[in-house]
Amino acid sequence: MVHPSLVVFPDIPPMALTASQIMAFPTSVEALRQHARGLLDAADLFPGVTAIFATEQRGMMANIGLSLYFEGGKDERQRHIVLARFLDQVEARAVASRNTADSFIKEMLKYGYLSQSTKGAGDKRVRPLVPTEKSMLAVFAWATEHLKTLDGFDSGNRTGNLIRAPEVLADLQPKIAVGLVGKGGDYVATGTLALFAWANKSKLFFLRILASLMPVEGDATRFLTDVNSIADLAAWMSVSASHIARPLREAEAIGSLGWTSTRGQSPMWIATGFLQEIMSEQAARLAFFDEAYELVFTKDTKIASAVPSV
Repeated sequence: MVHPSLVVFPDIPPMALTASQIMAFPTSVEALRQHARGLLDAADLFPGVTAIFATEQRGMMANIGLSLYFEGGKDERQRHIVLARFLDQVEARAVASRNTADSFIKEMLKYGYLSQSTKGAGDKRVRPLVPTEKSMLAVFAWATEHLKTLDGFDSGNRTGNLIRAPEVLADLQPKIAVGLVGKGGDYVATGTLALFAWANKSKLFFLRILASLMPVEGDATRFLTDVNSIADLAAWMSVSASHIARPLREAEAIGSLGWTSTRGQSPMWIATGFLQEIMSEQAARLAFFDEAYELVFTKDTKIASAVPSV
């Protein structure tokens, strides 16, 4: 006979790490470089789903949709996304127009990232939708990769706790989305990031740069990457060379990056300031994850979850 037993999660940090604390770790450059590599590895496993989160606007819409889905709680039978509510939320946050949001949903259905739910099938006004299994696996991998990086800073056990109780993702993701969606369409990037922020797959570009950093010694002002071809970079991102070449030229003009020899055909370097911007953005995203984790896993008795045992 199966009885519920109470599991208390151990090793929970008393306070969430802030972005500034993450940046202050002596190992922050290497940790964030490894974090970028881990996310890119996950992207290789789930290329289509990952591409959704690789662009600012689409990433916001995806997080809004997931938040609506997880409103149903831990019981999968109660979860779904109502199209009308999704369109309302996207429009209210000024993330995109209703037409753009509707096209986004149709694309997600076309490529199998969402499917039509049987709930409310008789009412076309409701049109409930649910993420497919591959989408949910990608979201779980995305979450655990962030928690794993946070564990590396303070020897925590966030990743293990989520793996032991994956249903907690239903509580975790909506809280993460609060930070990731932020000001919605009113989000304004600054510095060199602003040149790339709304470009297609800009998030993949930043991860690629961070992951490709070559080992650095001393107080370097330039950091060499293994990117040595604009054409190859564009092909990897599945965008046109002209799409990425324009912001690269603009960033080069202000001294944020350059080439060791022939432009676009030799190893690319990035300046300290640009690296700090990329790292700061990643640190802020990690802080959103840790804040959400701390809220979920330290509620009352450090969140205890009923799990079956014989």
